[in-house]
Amino acid sequence: MGQITRVGTGHSKLASARDALNEALTRASILPTAPKLGLIFAGPDHDLGALLRAAHSRLPDTKLLGSTTAGEFTESGFSHNGVAACLVYGDGLLVESAFSRELTRGAESCARNAAEGFGAAEMEARHRGLATSLSIILLDGLTGGGERFVAEMLKRTRPFQPMVGGAAGDEGRFRRTLVGSERSAASDAAAVAHVFARTPWGIGVGSGLRATTDRMLVTRADGNTLHEIDGRPAFDVYRDHALGRGVHLTPENAVPYLIANELGVYFLDEVSHARAPLAVAHGGALTLAASIERGASVCILDGDPSAMILAARRAARDARESLKGRRVAGALVFDCVCRGMMMKADFPREIDAVREELGDVPVAGFLTYGEIARYSSKLSGWHNASAVVVAIPE
Repeated sequence: MGQITRVGTGHSKLASARDALNEALTRASILPTAPKLGLIFAGPDHDLGALLRAAHSRLPDTKLLGSTTAGEFTESGFSHNGVAACLVYGDGLLVESAFSRELTRGAESCARNAAEGFGAAEMEARHRGLATSLSIILLDGLTGGGERFVAEMLKRTRPFQPMVGGAAGDEGRFRRTLVGSERSAASDAAAVAHVFARTPWGIGVGSGLRATTDRMLVTRADGNTLHEIDGRPAFDVYRDHALGRGVHLTPENAVPYLIANELGVYFLDEVSHARAPLAVAHGGALTLAASIERGASVCILDGDPSAMILAARRAARDARESLKGRRVAGALVFDCVCRGMMMKADFPREIDAVREELGDVPVAGFLTYGEIARYSSKLSGWHNASAVVVAIPE
């Protein structure tokens, strides 16, 4: 195999968690040697910790990360409450994994634990001539601490360290999401893999959503709690938006609608990023997946499948072009759950579009509650309503 990187993927819809894992790993195991990195994406009805322990027993020399999902996929298909696996092989890779708990108690301490082994791994990588690095981050997005965690990780790795990943899902229940590494899984946690390689991995991100309201002003906000828009309770603004579409929102039934109609944030005259409302809080406030500033100019977003698929295609093209002619071995895709909700049966077309740009290569990913893409073209690492494409070079 030499220094060439290879990627294998596997997908299973079997009801038994152990059987599904075995089927997915068998399909993903394309070489007799041990993969350097394994990723397990599983529906929330499966025991993620048990899946990771079983995967570690089968692949004891492989660094593993796992996440519950709002839907998981490979190039061979999409499922809800299935199992998808991605295995990355290559002698020219060094991977250091970490699992850190208690994200809500402090993003700083959680990131410090997650980056503890980075320095030693970087020294070994440098000795082996592995000049580039990237961090894959899976975390519990329901904590609202994802954006802060990414910012803290940037302080504890390399300057301008690329970071990709996603926030775990639970099939749109918005109750409990888990991530894990080789031996355990938990909520309120982050799992990280620092990947060192000879050549950089490619990254692209796209949205394709559009404004469905006039521009509005955030008149009261505190961290990731949005209290008022245009002087009104934020939930009232969403309730009126829903009524205009014949939908009657209450705090109890609102979350799916909020996720499918995320909040767009303007920079100058362009919507630069989105914020996902995760819950209705006291007094009609909305709890967002990441922070928002008082005075921000915002709108409510929606999208049509064609525009969203085109945005994912462009993200894949950006990821491929950043490889500067190197061949693509495979890809990871972290895709917002709202996109799956909007596209419904059209969602597999997005994966097809990604593969049309990257070539006939393995692809694995899941529907997230927040996306991570921090690289040269995106200095803000936390995203919502986006598709993040990671092209792994041979």
